[in-house]
Amino acid sequence: MREAVLIGHLTSRNGPAAFAEVSKALVAHGVSIVEAHQVETRKEIRRRVKRAVKSGHTLVLVIGGDGSQAAAVGPLAHTKAVLGVIPAGTGNSFAQSLGITPTIEGAIQTILNGRVAHVDLGVVNGEYFANFATIGLSSEIAESTPKLLKKIVGGAAYGLAAVLPMLKHRPFLAKVSWEKNALKLETHQMIVASGRYFGNTPILPDATATSGRLAFFTTVGPGRMDVMRMYLAFLSGTQTDLPDAHYFQTAKLTVKTKKRQPIAIDGSAFGYTPAKFSVAPNALRVMVPQATNEATAT
Repeated sequence: MREAVLIGHLTSRNGPAAFAEVSKALVAHGVSIVEAHQVETRKEIRRRVKRAVKSGHTLVLVIGGDGSQAAAVGPLAHTKAVLGVIPAGTGNSFAQSLGITPTIEGAIQTILNGRVAHVDLGVVNGEYFANFATIGLSSEIAESTPKLLKKIVGGAAYGLAAVLPMLKHRPFLAKVSWEKNALKLETHQMIVASGRYFGNTPILPDATATSGRLAFFTTVGPGRMDVMRMYLAFLSGTQTDLPDAHYFQTAKLTVKTKKRQPIAIDGSAFGYTPAKFSVAPNALRVMVPQATNEATAT
């Protein structure tokens, strides 16, 4: 694949600076950029990707964070076109789930020297997502974090923006159903992932982007200190050691809440519960490093 369509998300943290760098580097190595677009919204990313697929282009490069990649994967799912992930956002969990070093240089090397692989996608209420979905507090934090703040301070923006939602948020009652199991609990949030990473930490130790299963994680502590303990545990990778943690893997699950809760996919607002989740195995063709174990070669 020596031709590519390049789409850059202008509002992603490092998108504008990365656009020129990526284009110049790829052209210098013999890749022809047949189309190049800088866009401001995820809706426009989706529209440009759809057009690229319809036009028969085989490689679509998307510069942006997790939300940008989430906008691209729906039109690319179950097609012959291949996604090239250029991580340029505040959080780049999807790139890490693919084994891509979350830098512009690492992504360029993956495009030039990597391989095509199949990875799973998550589906919530009929919408594809790239890496993870959240319900409850994390979704509120993602929605309330200003884009400008993310550009200025990066990942710390979520911590700063979390103060008010954490003070206002109340735990909610939920029922989670999967296979022949059901779990009733009171919680502040839930995470459902088709990929491996939530932030910079694997959501579960053995979660992968090719297992054909979703990874689910939540805790049941109703207090604010319980929430803080969970976030700190994720920073240290010890979240599954928490005494109030519930986690499992499954191909399908449903979440019903007594009071409607916000859903976010890959850090971007999506809708509200109830939520029906499933996994689309091997739905996306994507460039990954030669040596990664996170994806199945094609």
